[in-house]
Amino acid sequence: MVDADSIAVVLDVLEPERAALVALLEGLEPDDWTRSTECPAYTIKGVATHVLGDDLSLLSRQREVAENGLVRLARDRPDADFRTLLDTFNDRWVDAAGFLSTELVVELLRLTGGWTAAYYRAVDPDAWGEPVGFFGSRGSSSPYWQAIAREYVERWVHHSQIRRALGLGSLAERPLLIAGIEVAATVGGAMASIPTDPDGLWALDSVVLGPASQAADILTRAHIADEVRALVSGPVERVELLAAIAGRS
Repeated sequence: MVDADSIAVVLDVLEPERAALVALLEGLEPDDWTRSTECPAYTIKGVATHVLGDDLSLLSRQREVAENGLVRLARDRPDADFRTLLDTFNDRWVDAAGFLSTELVVELLRLTGGWTAAYYRAVDPDAWGEPVGFFGSRGSSSPYWQAIAREYVERWVHHSQIRRALGLGSLAERPLLIAGIEVAATVGGAMASIPTDPDGLWALDSVVLGPASQAADILTRAHIADEVRALVSGPVERVELLAAIAGRS
């Protein structure tokens, strides 16, 4: 599980994950950028631009303590719930940034990935920052290690979505999967079981996710809830919890 003392498992993979994403995007042909993804409204370029927007947003509101973009939007949409505000904010950014060249998107992702990794290494993981609903926070503040862990999972999921749109598997390299399953274990109040054998099975408590590629698929939301139920094994109540959290709507 991840906490302030063990957040290094996440910090150590922020830069390798971003380097792998940049290398992948640099190798795309022009037509690849227009491929559809599991996010129905977004092409590969849209997902990549969304990741860039996340970077710029967190750097502005966390590192620079600027006003949160959702707070600004909420003034115009006072009746909207959080999910509507978030979706609207993301959609507006992706649409507005659509004029950016793919070359510039890649270069900016390289820069913002380095900036966020450096910032998260410098910040006190026990310091209090914005609330992180990903960990069930309902208060006004959460420790920074939770924001760091949430951001890694966001990147891991979107990177895997891009890979799957290209016919590649989810991002399942061992250090990246270890970081992801440790965060998932923390969110679900479970213990991660990490096999020493490359062909071994990954698990969360008594719920067996399967080999690395399948575990990465499940944890990066490649499947709807029913597919998750069919792929894993374990106690019904724990399987249902996993399907509810990891199943793609």
